[in-house]
Order: sequence, then C-alpha cells, then structure tokens
Amino acid sequence: MKSNTNFKSTALVIALALSTGSLQAYAFGTAEDVDQTAYTTAFKALDTDNDGTLTKAEARKEKLFAGRGHFAAADKNHDGTLDQQEYTDYRTQAEQKNVKRVASDSVITSKIKGKLLKDEGLKSLKISVETHQGVVLLSGFVATENQIQQAEEIAAGTKGVKSVKNSLVLKKD
Repeated sequence: MKSNTNFKSTALVIALALSTGSLQAYAFGTAEDVDQTAYTTAFKALDTDNDGTLTKAEARKEKLFAGRGHFAAADKNHDGTLDQQEYTDYRTQAEQKNVKRVASDSVITSKIKGKLLKDEGLKSLKISVETHQGVVLLSGFVATENQIQQAEEIAAGTKGVKSVKNSLVLKKD
C-alpha cells in the first residue's frame, strides 16, 4: 500500500511539472509572438469596402465582435470605426485573456486530480475532471455514494473553483 502511494505521488509530481511547463511556454510564448500578418489578413478580409477601416457591420462578421459591447470597447478614438491598430490591439487583448483563462482552468484541473490521487478512499484514475471558467465537471464511475460526495468536496475546496457539476455515477456490479 505504501509503495502504491509513493508511485501515485511521484506520478502526480511528474504530471504537474510537465503540464505547468508546457502551459507556461504556451501562455507566455503565444501572447508575445502574435502573428501580425494573420491579423492584417483577417482585417482586410473584413474590410469589404476597402476603405482601411471596419464599420460595426463589417466587424460583426467576426465572432469576437458579434457580442454586445466589443466593438465600442475596441473603438478607442470613438469615431464609429475600427482602424487596423484598434482591431489588432483588441484581438490581441482578447486572445491573451483567453490564454490566461485556459491556463488557470488547467491549473485547477491539475490540482483537483492531484488531490484525488492522494486520497486513499477514491479510485481517482476512474474520475475525469474538466474545468471551464472555474466550473468543474466531475464524471466517471465510483463504487459508493460516499466517494461521490468525497470527490465533490475535494473539487469544491480547491482554490479557483467557482462551482462543481458532479456527474459521477455509481458503478453497477
């Protein structure tokens, strides 16, 4: 039993180290190395009247600007249009925010999986953990009702978790 716990702890440390390193490389490398050519191409494709600016109607063809308030937030000089710089700045900011959210969700997922691995009363490898915007989804099969509650308590007690959707199911014998 002791060697099994040591194995789980070692596996957890390795998994967390690898996932943290790859997340940092992705999050920081992507935010700094934005491909301006892609933004230029996208801007020109949206600029259907070829006047060098985007109207609200033109910008709405892109998912990011279809939502309420995004166009106005991007229009820094309040002239009712977006020039290429305003468009690029807003897209960069939105993508950086998304990368941070994904990284944060991944950290939450890793923490919960680690806690589940450490818990002797759970067969944590049978529990799937997914996180989106701080909302955790637990799924899989467990042997007892107590394990369902125990997994939910572990997830809910993890820093950064806003809520837990527990879809764990009792395994039928």
